[in-house]
Amino acid sequence: MLTQIRSSDVRETSRGNGSIDQERDQLKQQAQGFYEAAKMKAEAGEVSEAGLLILKGLNCERRAKAKGPQVLGLIRKRD
Repeated sequence: MLTQIRSSDVRETSRGNGSIDQERDQLKQQAQGFYEAAKMKAEAGEVSEAGLLILKGLNCERRAKAKGPQVLGLIRKRD
């Protein structure tokens, strides 16, 4: 089956690209902070705490990659 994109379904966001880039940079900096804290915890022997901080850093990286326009519900089956 063929699909089509309807222009009426495309909505522009009020955010500019600059603010999205700022959010990405902020999340990347936050992740770096978590990694540095995890390194210090690991060196102190607190491996469990270091692991949790690494997971928080990875979460920030995942969120940074997901920032930007989302394409949902634009492609529909032709009736």
